[in-house]
Amino acid sequence: MLQALHILTLLNLSGYGRNTVHGILGVTEFVPSTLQDLMDIIKDSSEKVARVKVPEQVMLENAYKKAQLSLERCERLGIKVLGFNDPEFPVRLKVIPNPPVLIFVRGNLDSLNSELSVAVIGTREPSSYGGLCGNRFGKIFAEKGLVVVSGLAKGIDTTGHRGCIEGGGQTIAVLAQGLDTPVYPKENRDLAEEIIATGGCLISEYDLGERGRPNFFVERDRLQSGLSAGVVVIETDIKGGTMHTVGFCLEQGKPLGCLNHPEKFLINNDKSRGNQKLIKDGKAIPLFSVDDIELFLSKMKRTSEVQYVPKELPVKKPSVKSNPDDDVEQMTLF
Repeated sequence: MLQALHILTLLNLSGYGRNTVHGILGVTEFVPSTLQDLMDIIKDSSEKVARVKVPEQVMLENAYKKAQLSLERCERLGIKVLGFNDPEFPVRLKVIPNPPVLIFVRGNLDSLNSELSVAVIGTREPSSYGGLCGNRFGKIFAEKGLVVVSGLAKGIDTTGHRGCIEGGGQTIAVLAQGLDTPVYPKENRDLAEEIIATGGCLISEYDLGERGRPNFFVERDRLQSGLSAGVVVIETDIKGGTMHTVGFCLEQGKPLGCLNHPEKFLINNDKSRGNQKLIKDGKAIPLFSVDDIELFLSKMKRTSEVQYVPKELPVKKPSVKSNPDDDVEQMTLF
């Protein structure tokens, strides 16, 4: 069974992404004790799983050394690295489509496996009402014992995190960058440290030194939804980054809730149009009153109810060479 060092080594190989590594994880239970053991696992997997290519020995050695250096630096920085097979790896992330194979964490690991958690998300440019509601919802969820998940972005993410902290709760920030790089946006660097100090954590699936890229922000959105038992949209327009997380939420089969603005807060507020459309289309539970929130919470599945069942992976089909006699027999059928 591959551990974090082995998984990071594989990810450092050219042409090896999450899907390829998942393929290898799915066909081996052996725990390698040497680099040659890992090479043997790769060779064995290449015969069973599509996309697995056997690297040259020197390439594997370089990838292994790079992984070792990264893990040593993580230890110095207080960053924990969890491989897919580690017992602390969040079970909620294991069961989503396209799950990560490795995560980096600063802070309290226990917050990742809380019984109930909720993503509070929305636009970076909320209305005054939306900002107040982001803070209020974060606080309400914290007071009810839920961990609040968001992305540490400007706007609604910030209000959700801060509201949770004000309510005495733990909050998780999912980042689209290596955890040793300066937090983006810079306005939230103090908030990031406050999240850790109050029992929450920062999480990323990207190795040290990785700077945020546009596609990383979309990829991290699936983790925001993945870590949560449900997703709440405070404010969003019909198009925008928030809708990526909405899509992942619906794909993952989790309850979606949207702030249902009173009429007077809909006037000249483009950032509420996405909320209204999701509610109108029947994709989201409208949220405004305490009863609305209780209904939304009742739709959530607790972590203890989530079970990971390994999926069957596509394997290579053995090539069958044609026999001339078989060809002749086949032709007689026509």
